[in-house]
Amino acid sequence: MIYSENDLYKAFTLFEQGFDFYDVTNYFKKNNASIFDKQKIELIIDAVLCHYQITEKEFMSRSRLRYLVNARGIFYYLSRNLTKNSTIFIGRRVNRDHATVLNGYRVIKDLLHLNLDNIKEDIDSITNILNIYIEAKNEEKNHIIKEVCTVKS
Repeated sequence: MIYSENDLYKAFTLFEQGFDFYDVTNYFKKNNASIFDKQKIELIIDAVLCHYQITEKEFMSRSRLRYLVNARGIFYYLSRNLTKNSTIFIGRRVNRDHATVLNGYRVIKDLLHLNLDNIKEDIDSITNILNIYIEAKNEEKNHIIKEVCTVKS
């Protein structure tokens, strides 16, 4: 499991408040509010929508327009590479089955290998947008945690 700096800060504050190791580890197993496990899929979708300048309705549609197919494929590709989620979970998020996710992933891998459709540039751009979103989300979490800690002090 990957923990962010904010998660470690949260663990430290829980220890300061008198919780023991068992309680802190159970807290993270049950609640695990880490951006790396629960919210990254949503941020990947947001980054893809931002890059392609499309709506979520278009993204979720059954349309086979090339730019929409590429957008969904990049979502599958990044979700498989950047998260620990299963293809079933990834597919459910966009109303597709696991086989569609696997096929879209393979298509993007092939396009990357052959350097077609400017896929590499699109993935790099979406990854940059995603990193900005993650940084902003971590800053927001960090600010909230610091507020909670100063209130309890």
